Amino acid sequence: MKKNDLWEGISEGYTYDGSGVVHFSDLVFFVPGLIEGEEAQLGITAMKKNYGYARIAELKKASPHRVKPVCSVYKQCGGCQLMHMDYEEQKRFKENKVKGVFLQNAKMDITPLPIITSDHLYAYRNKVQVPVQCEKGVVKMGFYRGRTNDIVEFENCAVQTERSNEIVQFMRKKLNALKCANAFRHVLIKHAHRTNQIMVCFVVREYPFRNHERLTEELTERFNEIKSVTCIVNRREDNVILDGKETVLSGTPYIEEELLGCRFRISARSFYQINPYTTELLYSKAIEYAGLTGNETVIDLYCGTGTIGILCAKKAKKVYGIEIVEDAVKDARINAEINGITNIDFFTADAKQGARRLIKNKIKADVVIVDPPRKGCSVETLDAIVSIAPKRLVYVSCDPSTLARDCAYLKDKGYEPGDIQPVDMFPNTNHVETIVLLERQIL
Repeated sequence: MKKNDLWEGISEGYTYDGSGVVHFSDLVFFVPGLIEGEEAQLGITAMKKNYGYARIAELKKASPHRVKPVCSVYKQCGGCQLMHMDYEEQKRFKENKVKGVFLQNAKMDITPLPIITSDHLYAYRNKVQVPVQCEKGVVKMGFYRGRTNDIVEFENCAVQTERSNEIVQFMRKKLNALKCANAFRHVLIKHAHRTNQIMVCFVVREYPFRNHERLTEELTERFNEIKSVTCIVNRREDNVILDGKETVLSGTPYIEEELLGCRFRISARSFYQINPYTTELLYSKAIEYAGLTGNETVIDLYCGTGTIGILCAKKAKKVYGIEIVEDAVKDARINAEINGITNIDFFTADAKQGARRLIKNKIKADVVIVDPPRKGCSVETLDAIVSIAPKRLVYVSCDPSTLARDCAYLKDKGYEPGDIQPVDMFPNTNHVETIVLLERQIL
């Protein structure tokens, strides 16, 4: 078989990213947008030795779970991979995804709890990072097409807030009118849903750039919710976006958001969970798993701006937060002060170094909470956690494959996984957040 060959097949299931899986003879094909049980005429787009990729040339038999995507650039953009499924099928896919990776990566046959969801399936994101290109004097702003640097422009992104979409369209027109697009690399927008405060950060090649004062003035006059306009000069040639000197152009260098009765300061570079509605459910479940009674010492690794640590501090004796991003640690300390929390200390270090520092200072913990990046925890970090020997380890993960890997390692070290709870932080995408409670067994 070769590229562009047509044939018919039925989807037997899903890949990790939500593509349909179709077998033909001794080959397997992965088909984006094909729902389990659907029959279609398929066109081959790429061939490897034992597998290939295909597209839907004609849908012969549609699934009852198929719906029309609400996004006009759904296929071109690829940011929301599951928008062609109804929500029941999306949830089933994500629960099975968690089950599948635990079986594959940890050799553990688990049954995850029913996925936790919120009512906000659209307009839930509080952050959007939009690349900017200027081609032959024409300004393009949008999202990158999958595996390319081609920008797909949009009028309305269904998972962004209405105000964020309006700011993107405004910026596109103004960058063109003010002849300053060549200076821009990205526009970062953070929109706090509970307080309705907005931050806009210009990621540029140089500053000052042409008409920067006029652009800032017209932007803040048009959108009175904008409380912060900053500028980051980034001359790097790689994919690291928010690196370089930051200058405040208007307002403050931060915005504030409310979460579970606390108020948090968010800066351009600091991490804050993307979906504010499901975050409340996620953190509530994590704190429930921590089993706090007021007498515990808690270590919060990868603490970001201190959100979950500060929430835990209300129910714990002492909390230590560890985070590698210095700006986030500054925000975390201010956040603790804003909320009147005095029983928490923050350290700037990576998780491994921070955990070792606590061991060196002979600090013991009853509970450790980790919320690492997609790559999961390093072996050194996991070994440090085992040396601290908490009774309970609450692992919050944005990638179930690395979560399963780490759970298998911790199981061998005496930590037994209990509840495995998926959480739908990103409806309409193939991503799934997961929380696992691991408890130390007496060996």
